[in-house]
Amino acid sequence: MRSSLLLLCFILATKLSSQTESILKTHYLEGGILLGISNYSGDLSEKRIHLSESKLAYGGFVRYFLSSHFALRAHFFAGSISGEDANAEALLQQQRSFRFKTDLREFGLVGEYHVFGRGESAGIKRDNYLLSPYLYLGIGGTFTRKKVEYYGAPEDRSEFVLVPLPEGGQREQFLVFPMGVGVLADLTKDVVLGLEVGWRPSVSDQLDGVSLNGNPDKKDWYYFGGVTLTFILNKQKEPNNPNL
Repeated sequence: MRSSLLLLCFILATKLSSQTESILKTHYLEGGILLGISNYSGDLSEKRIHLSESKLAYGGFVRYFLSSHFALRAHFFAGSISGEDANAEALLQQQRSFRFKTDLREFGLVGEYHVFGRGESAGIKRDNYLLSPYLYLGIGGTFTRKKVEYYGAPEDRSEFVLVPLPEGGQREQFLVFPMGVGVLADLTKDVVLGLEVGWRPSVSDQLDGVSLNGNPDKKDWYYFGGVTLTFILNKQKEPNNPNL
């Protein structure tokens, strides 16, 4: 009877240890930084984006893996967007003569889906790098500070400036829906390099401070993209070597 109880305790302890080890491999916390660029599309962007208007973007984030495939990420990204009618090919838009710059501060919470999973046997191994593509989607809020000006001929101002600039005021907050794609590459056991591109559909047409003076049916979007560097914060403890 005693032997049976000891055997049962041993089996339960082994199973619990195995489950704990599995959780540690898939439930862990990361912290990281992003350095890249931001851009925009809207009333002062004739094309989807003008690469010449790209600005420096940066930020930080924490990521918690719920499983090998799913993670939650909270982030803070900052940057700026700008646009100018002089970039347009259409003569009428060039004559409108608006330019703007908006500083952005974004707080977001997104869910990530890692296609091949993260873990010892996940990913596509090429040379010494473990690649892991992922998708993300979530919700966030953006705080803006806008500057808009008309730089055309004074006698034409009343033709183009129908309401005062910037429309909506200099400082505003907007609801956004961060979404994008990325890929991670394990440099070491605890350090991960990444590349991410994301876009932000907005419920507002005021990111550039131009709406009624432009096209009120055309909503503003902005984009973040760049390189990420991530560090695993709750590292697994290495087992003791009985031979030492």
